[in-house]
Amino acid sequence: MHRGAEASSGAAPSGLAVPPWNGLLVRTLALICLPLMLAVAVAALAAIDFTSRDADAALAGRARQIAQMLAGGAAEILWHVDVAAARELILPVARDPDFVAVAILDGDGVPVAALGDLSAAGPGIVAERVVLDRTLPGQGVTRRIGTLELRLSGRRAEDLAAERARSIVLAGAVVMAAVAAILFLILRGVTRPVRAMTVALSELAASRTDIALPVRRRRDEIGRMAEALVTLREHAAERLRFIERQSHLMEEIERTVDERTAELRAALDTLRRAQDELVRTEKMAALGGMVAAMAHEINTPLGNSLTVATTLADEIDRFQALVAGKELRRSALRDASESFGTAGRLLVANLTRAAELIGSFKRVAVDQTSELRRGFDLADVCGEIVTTLWPSHKGSGCRIAVDIPPGIAMDSYPGALGQVLGNLVTNAFIHAFDGVPPGTIRVTGGLQDDGMVVLEVIDDGRGIPAADLPRIFDPFFTTRLGFGGSGLGLHITYALVTRVLGGRISVDSEPGRGTRFTLVLDRTAPLQGGPEIRAVAGT
Repeated sequence: MHRGAEASSGAAPSGLAVPPWNGLLVRTLALICLPLMLAVAVAALAAIDFTSRDADAALAGRARQIAQMLAGGAAEILWHVDVAAARELILPVARDPDFVAVAILDGDGVPVAALGDLSAAGPGIVAERVVLDRTLPGQGVTRRIGTLELRLSGRRAEDLAAERARSIVLAGAVVMAAVAAILFLILRGVTRPVRAMTVALSELAASRTDIALPVRRRRDEIGRMAEALVTLREHAAERLRFIERQSHLMEEIERTVDERTAELRAALDTLRRAQDELVRTEKMAALGGMVAAMAHEINTPLGNSLTVATTLADEIDRFQALVAGKELRRSALRDASESFGTAGRLLVANLTRAAELIGSFKRVAVDQTSELRRGFDLADVCGEIVTTLWPSHKGSGCRIAVDIPPGIAMDSYPGALGQVLGNLVTNAFIHAFDGVPPGTIRVTGGLQDDGMVVLEVIDDGRGIPAADLPRIFDPFFTTRLGFGGSGLGLHITYALVTRVLGGRISVDSEPGRGTRFTLVLDRTAPLQGGPEIRAVAGT
């Protein structure tokens, strides 16, 4: 594509074709030639009118002059009634090219001498009448003796005016044709490149840049427009190349995004599986800790029961020996009865304590190792959870109290609630009293006015720094990194409260004044699509 290339005079696209009568050339010629034609027509009409007026005036003046010239001789001839002289007088008038008629009439209107048609009248006929009079000798009285009538035709003047108008029209037509031809040549030199540039602009608008442009080596405005069109084509081509590069880049970015999205989805799935595995691991770890603590706790009542049972067996053997030796006395029978009663009460108390511990552990273990939904009483479940947690932290010196009124029935997931409460209580045992004297952990609960359940875990320990509060539920955030802290306990707690139990959790703490975790739960948890058991609360 060279800057001096000429564009072929091809037709514009059908959608942008301009009708011939609506083109710039035709409109410009019409704009100039129509007023010129109107001016020529007005000039011709004016010329005809002025020529007619001048011819009529000249004919009337000539008729008046001829009549005045004939009037003097006609009066004398009429006075002497010389018909031959009258004829001789008017005969030269008949040779006038505009002559129609002439007559000398006596006082009674009778023609003395006449030539032509005196009855001729109408447009274009000029009639002149002169009264002939005679002054009587010696009397000084003027007497009317006749009239002279003269009629001339204006046809020749009209023909002359028409000929002059034709000449004016012909001259105007020649001038107009010359002007139109000159304008056509001038405008053609403008409109042709403009039309070609219009076609080129239409092609550029259709994103076609492989076209020849109407570039001429001209130094006028058309040349500068053509140069600007070349620049526009270059810019359009560069823009199209840029758009094409951007399109390829966007396609590459989309492929990369799709690949990264697939990788992120795979990583998210892996992370979710890892999170579920961590939750299960933490559940089992907590359950394992409870097993160890519960085994130690149950060992006390079972050991006591074994000691009492052994002692009781010895007493029974001794009593049987007394009975067999026939040495049984009332005092011995009384001592044996007291020993047997005391041993029985001790056995019942220790075994009952062991049964309670085993029952609580069994219910908590079943809830935490399953995801079953069932009905339960909030106070019973929280009491069982605290009972199973206490043996693990009995040696910490801290106290734990539960203050939840009975009768708050819930239809929810006791396993998730137990893990949440266990995480919060265990977190308080580990972190709240680190470096400070042992205190009290309180678990309180109740109903709000709107029917929602409020469960709080409150400690009077060292509190949480304000800088750590916004991140306390973030995964892997811990202040005991390297000392057994994983940073997942409170994150799992948050996830269980918001996703499984359908509630919300918040924390309020000030350094040195303890920490309060507040759970607001619906008494009926949202469905999770898992198994469901309808059980009587407290069973």
